[in-house]
Formats: sequence, C-alpha cells, structure tokens
Amino acid sequence: MVAYGMLGACVLLAAGCGGGDGAGGPKTVDVSGTVFMDGKPLEGADVRFIGPDGKFIGYGRTDASGKYTLVQGAVPGTNKVYISKIEESETGGEFNYEEGVDPGQAAAAMQAMADPEDATDAVDVEALGQKELIPDIYSDPAKTKLTFQVPEGGTDSANFQLTSK
Repeated sequence: MVAYGMLGACVLLAAGCGGGDGAGGPKTVDVSGTVFMDGKPLEGADVRFIGPDGKFIGYGRTDASGKYTLVQGAVPGTNKVYISKIEESETGGEFNYEEGVDPGQAAAAMQAMADPEDATDAVDVEALGQKELIPDIYSDPAKTKLTFQVPEGGTDSANFQLTSK
C-alpha cells in the first residue's frame, strides 16, 4: 500500500510540473490535434511533446475520434513528439490499476522518476507488465523522428499520420 501512495505522490508531482507562465516554468500555448494509425483515428494513445529545452513535456490522450489536447500545452518552437499506446499484459505487472492508477499514469510516474533532466529517458513498459502497441519509431522518445513546430499562438491542427509497419 505504501508503494501505491508513493506512486500516487509521483503522479501528482509529475502532473504539477511544467507549464504556463508561472514562476520558473516555460511559456506554453494551447496545442491540440488528431492522431491516425493506418488512416484510422487512434483511440487511447498518449501524446507527448518534448519542448525545445528537452525538459518540458506536454501531455494529452486521444479520444475515440483520435483527437487530443495537451493538458498543459506545449512550448513554442520545435518539439520532439512521441505517441504511445500501452496494453496491460495478462501477467499483470507491479502496479494494481484497480487502485486508481491506469497504465498511462504509471508510465508517466515511472518517466518522472527515471531522469527529470532527460525527457528522452524511455520507460520500460515491459517491466511494468505491459505491451507497447505503436512502433518504437513513434513511441520511444529516444528513437522518434516525429517533430512539430509549435507556433507562438498555439494550434488546433497538430495532426499525425502513423503507420503500423
């Protein structure tokens, strides 16, 4: 139970980091768009924008129509983007998701604990008892070739066309 409490604290800490025009945080702007896999909307994918400084991460999750909005926005400039969709394996993993922590939150907490100075430090989802459903050229922050030029005024057309092969 202590492990779940610590995980919850890490998730809350990670959720409170970054963003906005507040003291110490970078200026962010609203970003949203749509993700497609093989021409079809991709539901339940985690979309992350790594800011030009390599530290700030904007996060959003796609809905049934593939649309997402980055919760804390993104930093204007060239952002590295990675898109991940993980599936819990039948063997479980070290977290009990019925305790209020879903796979995306667990991965975000693990990311926050990995290396706060390096947003490209990948989370080993297999170690969490999960399977990555998107090719690593899109889902691995160290391997992704996806980038997006975030304009100073934000955008609602940060769209991505992915292929499964």
